[in-house]
Amino acid sequence: MLQSLKVNILVFMLVFSLSSVAECANPVIKYFSGLLDETRAEQAIGDMLLGQFLTDMPGNIKIASDTVLSMRMKVLAGNSPRPEMAFKVMIIESDIIDEIPLPGDTLLLTTGLLSAANTDEQRDFILARNVMHRVLKHPMKLIKNEGLYPSLLNQLKLAPDRRNPQLLRGLVRDYLRNLVKMNHKKADLQGILLTDSPEQTRKSAITMLSSFSVRVWPVSSWDTGDLPARIGELEKLKLPE
Repeated sequence: MLQSLKVNILVFMLVFSLSSVAECANPVIKYFSGLLDETRAEQAIGDMLLGQFLTDMPGNIKIASDTVLSMRMKVLAGNSPRPEMAFKVMIIESDIIDEIPLPGDTLLLTTGLLSAANTDEQRDFILARNVMHRVLKHPMKLIKNEGLYPSLLNQLKLAPDRRNPQLLRGLVRDYLRNLVKMNHKKADLQGILLTDSPEQTRKSAITMLSSFSVRVWPVSSWDTGDLPARIGELEKLKLPE
């Protein structure tokens, strides 16, 4: 029996050593061994999409990180089922009212959206709903549902300088075009619960979204995430004062 145990140990050590050698010899195996869970894959995909997005952005449009909003988003995430999450908020100088939650830790907001958020509650609503997008894995679900996942993984296999920028540009555009398909109503309703005053945030969110429906809806309906339905769900939500 002791001899059998020794043989089993030797076999295990041999398999482990061979797998380690294979991992070092094959960069693809080495890369995907790091993507043992979807959280890492999510971050890697998000970083790749962000890199292409920034590369394609016209030079006259400024984009900068906002540490204050990033820290506030982290505080709100502390009330979520994934309190360990970190966030990086980046601001795009544009009058367009828009928000782009990327897979991973990056949220892109426009100055147009932030200028429409006149109160702390409205800004918290924007941040908290995007916390819930990530908690609920909406970006990754969108990528998989739209069939973008295999192409993105194939690009991740390659060194950055060998990736196909034209293909990545198309993947970024497909992702942005389909953001409206994420479950915005669920993110709204659950995000509100992360804030300091959910009922006040709910009322403030309705006020802000209603102003969007005047300025944006229905001219750019594909960009609004079905505002009338979102407002309706918020109006039905009953919370303690």
